[in-house]
Parts: sequence; C-alpha cells; structure tokens
Amino acid sequence: MRPWPVPTDNSGWVCCQLGAREHYAVPRALHRLGRLAHLVTDAWMPPGSVLHELPGSRSKRLSERYHEELAGASVTHFTTSLVAHEVMWSVTGLRGWDLFQTRNQWFQDRAASAIGGMTLPPGVTVFAHSYAALEIFRVAKRRGWRCVLAQIDPGERHFSIVHDAALQAPEYGPPPPAPPQEYFDHWRQECALADRIIVNSQWSRDCLAQAGVPAEKMSIAPLAYEPEGVSAVAHSYPDRFSVDRPLRVLFVGQASVAKGIKTLLDSMALLEDRPIALTIVGERPAQVPQPHLENPRITWVGPVSRREVMDHYRAADVLIFPSLSDGFGMAQIEAQGWALPIVASRSCGLVVDHGINGLLLPEVTPRAIADAVITLVTDPRKLADFSRGSASGASGGLSALGRALESLVAA
Repeated sequence: MRPWPVPTDNSGWVCCQLGAREHYAVPRALHRLGRLAHLVTDAWMPPGSVLHELPGSRSKRLSERYHEELAGASVTHFTTSLVAHEVMWSVTGLRGWDLFQTRNQWFQDRAASAIGGMTLPPGVTVFAHSYAALEIFRVAKRRGWRCVLAQIDPGERHFSIVHDAALQAPEYGPPPPAPPQEYFDHWRQECALADRIIVNSQWSRDCLAQAGVPAEKMSIAPLAYEPEGVSAVAHSYPDRFSVDRPLRVLFVGQASVAKGIKTLLDSMALLEDRPIALTIVGERPAQVPQPHLENPRITWVGPVSRREVMDHYRAADVLIFPSLSDGFGMAQIEAQGWALPIVASRSCGLVVDHGINGLLLPEVTPRAIADAVITLVTDPRKLADFSRGSASGASGGLSALGRALESLVAA
C-alpha cells in the first residue's frame, strides 16, 4: 500500500465523519495530498478487530467501516461505544427521527470532545456533514479553526418534495414522517457557523439558496468515485434485443416514491411489448402494489453489500435514476465508473451529458421514462456510444476532489 504523506504545515484537515459516506472519499482525497491531520469517525473496523466476530447483521454492517487506504492515517473512533449504544437504542425501541437525531447527537458530542483535546495549530480546517456538525463546529470555532460543512441533501425543500410526492401516491403508503423542526433549527446554526458549505449539485445549491443559505458560502463539488481495482471499460451490446436477450435496466437505491420508483414501475405498463428486464436493487420502504411485485419482468433484489451492487452494474445495460430530488445520486457516478449508460432526472447531480453518456429526462413521468427506454431498446448502437462516452467521461476521482477542497479554503 502506498505510504501517503502527512501534513507538514498549518493547512491540515480534521474530518469528522459519521458513517462510511461515499466510501470515505473526503478523508481519502485529503490523505493522498498529505492534508489529513485526523479522521474522527463513529466506527472503524481494521482487519483483525475482535468486533468482526459479532453475530448477525450488525457485524456485516460494521465490516465495511474501514478503508485500507486510510490504514496509515490518524483515526479516532468510538466503535465499542457505538455497538453498546446501538443495542441500547434497539432495546428501548428508539426508531425513526428520534433514533436518527439521537445517533447524530451521540456522535457530535464525542467528536467535539475529541477535537477539543487535540494539539493542532490554528490553521486547521474541520470538515463535517450536515445535521451532525453543530457541536463539532462550536468547538472548532472556539479554537479558531475554519469550518467546512458538507451538505448531504437539498435541505428543507427536499423533504417537502418527498412529502408531496407521497401524498400523490397513497397506494404506496403514507408519507414518511417529516423531520422535527429542531432538526432544521440545528442545521441553520451549522450553516451560520460554517465558513464554506459544499453542495454536490446545482440542484442542491438552488434548493439551499431558496431556504436562505448565503450563496457566497456555497461551492459545488460533485461526488468522486474510483472503481476499486478496475478501470472503466465500455460494455458490449447485441445487434438487437429480444425476449431471450432483453434490455437489462437497473435501478439502484431506495425503492421509494421520492426516488421515482412509482413512476418507473408505471412506465413498465407502457413498455409491455418491448423486450425489457428491470432489476431493482435496494431497500423497499414503500408499500409497492402486488402486481408490480409479481411482474415477471421485474426482479426485486433487495439490499445487498456494496460489492454485490458492483456485480449488478457490470451485468446491466443501462442505469435508470428517476429521483424527484437528490443531493447528487451516488448510483450515477458508480455506474459511470463501470462505463454504464445512464437515464436520469434533472433534480440531482448532473452526471449525464445528454446524448453523450446517456439521456436526461425532460420530466419524471412514466411517458418520459418509457420514451427514453424505447430509444435505447430500438437502437442498441446508442447504448454502445453512451457506454464509450461514460468510460471516457468518468469522474476525475479523489485527486480532483482533494484539489477542489484545498482550493476551497485557499480562496
């Protein structure tokens, strides 16, 4: 493994990260540049950890809470405490937003205490994600450090879109519970304390600006992704699709109304005479009507490990990403990393260069999705062209992300 450099001046970063978001992309990018002073995270499971012996799904989830590229980094974690608290929260029946906020607060308190005791110079930059940054930023500000907030979603407008979409599709179940007002009150304090706010798309930036977040604080930094151990290679396609070799359409993510699952499933009724097979990978929080669950042209895979998701990208012909609102849409950039063409909405990160590596939907409707799929199923050459475009236009990766972060605080 490459020995990455360590910070030698006052420009180091302390990354406070709850979860393995984006496969630790930000700390990895900074580590490569020698700018990661410290990673503070909730769980860290290096090889040989005794916690790998935990029974059941908890051990499986924790097993992915590590990245070998950060093996030489300075890491503070609270794994044992997290496991104990997860058990306690489960026993006490904590659920939904109560659990989400409690976990966020648990992490903030410990991370704030950790950085408060660090011996670091005043030129440090502290990085944290929205909704779990407030206590961390309060300590950082007292120490004279810069604060960078990574916004994980489009903010309040996102939840409004999610609620309204669910109301229009009652057969998929009631709207998900809305965040409590305290959730956004704390978020606004985070935004006020932040020196810079990173958003992953123009869509998120516009939504935050409408909520009153100062435009001059915000910068767009698209997600970075590097397929592990492979390089993007264009897919091959048959001369024509048939019942025996249908167009393999892949959906990755939560099968929820807000992610466009209702619209996608409704589009299948408009494609009954076309050779199409749809695979849906991810959790299914929505109450999907039974006819869709029994449709022989739809395969419901459910949640799988990240490694298994990669297998589905390799096997697919095209990714469909019809989200009604998304901060970016990691599935898009993962698919691009595998040279997979993409059909996507415009309410997310714009990975798709229309007509080059895929198609942008003019609107998220069954007709618009069906028209896009018909374009591809009737002309496989377009898919081949889009796959080559996806391979050549793959993300600049972590090195580009690291340089963007450095220029952000240098400005």
